Amino acid sequence: MNALPPDRSEQRTGLVLCGGGARGAYEAGVISYLRHELEAELGRSLSIPIIAGTSVGAINACHMATHAHVMSAQPGLLIERWKSLQVQEVLKFGVPDVLRMARELMGRPTAEAHRHGGLVDPRALENVVMTGTHWPSLGRNIRSGLLEGLALSATEVATGRTIVFIQQHGGGLPSWTPEPNIHVVSARIGPRHALASAAIPLLFPPVQMGRRLFVDGGLRMNMPLSPALRMGATRVIVVSLRYMPPAKAEAPAHDQDDAQGEETYYATAPFLMGKTLNALMLDSTDQDLGRLRAINAMLEAGTKAYGAGFQTVMSEAVPRTGPAPFRYVRNILIRPSQNIGKLAAEYAASPTFSRRAKGLAGMALRRMVDRDSEESDLLSYLMFDGGFAEILIDLGRADARARRAEWVKFWSESPECAAEAAQWPAAA
Repeated sequence: MNALPPDRSEQRTGLVLCGGGARGAYEAGVISYLRHELEAELGRSLSIPIIAGTSVGAINACHMATHAHVMSAQPGLLIERWKSLQVQEVLKFGVPDVLRMARELMGRPTAEAHRHGGLVDPRALENVVMTGTHWPSLGRNIRSGLLEGLALSATEVATGRTIVFIQQHGGGLPSWTPEPNIHVVSARIGPRHALASAAIPLLFPPVQMGRRLFVDGGLRMNMPLSPALRMGATRVIVVSLRYMPPAKAEAPAHDQDDAQGEETYYATAPFLMGKTLNALMLDSTDQDLGRLRAINAMLEAGTKAYGAGFQTVMSEAVPRTGPAPFRYVRNILIRPSQNIGKLAAEYAASPTFSRRAKGLAGMALRRMVDRDSEESDLLSYLMFDGGFAEILIDLGRADARARRAEWVKFWSESPECAAEAAQWPAAA
């Protein structure tokens, strides 16, 4: 829902970072374009005071938040961290871990089950979260107002609910329409919140906070648009990590059997595991942005027909819970222009990866390349390697650069339509 607390009329930009494991390097490329290229072209710094992230997007979000006081350094430090990754360090496991996981799956928990609960040594992910992120700066940036708010989402194991952890300027929580599967918590966000949000089930162990266990937030909220809007964003940048292939015409009826045969041919274990992970971490970007844009269109049509008071009338007429009125929200979506699963399969089979990847993790990923398919979604989630990260960073930067005209319009200091003009401070 396009919502904003009524006591804020300034324009605030929110950055929404989605989940997707190793695909998260793509987000660093988009941020690099904004800070290193677009800011120079526009001749001014681009303020992003509201940040919301899920899964690997939560890790990137925390990096952005802890460096809000040095915005120009945000992309360089983030890119440096991604390029320094080595898959054998992040996916650190050995034969004992594989045997332990097998025993646990057969219902025979080991003495270490409560500490692990995943295939990979949890210390590896902890190192990724801690490296390059100066956590004490987070609270200072929020208290000083450099950052309006940060939101991370995780999935509570016991209930399956999405828990949204929010830390915002002035404390407390934003107004929030009650939702049965979402619980909002005011928190002093730290490393464990980021670890919980990024803990892909089976791969990484659940993270305990208090008496509760949490896993990857992308299982229920892979695109945290709502938290950004609730914290006061009037325009949002959404970075999705899901490639959407061009729409194809439906196959004729007489070709259905051939299509099903091809699907069976590709139904190998790595292929199915990757598609299952895609399904679990369902990216609702198109549905959520579709609703937002539908409300925008309604507000624009109503404002043109009935004047600037239309938004107020609608907010009063439609039954609501909470004080937030309908708002026009400027938005832009950046998503991969290439199939990241295919890029992962090509990289895993390359000499570069053979030279970089050592140990059991490297061997496992190389063997994961499916000879029956030219893509591997599973690999794209697990390829925490600096060489692959560099490919995705370049892709993110190029995809953002290709939308230059939309960026210029997005960052314009003039209202882009009548509905937006009606809610700007001058109009008020």
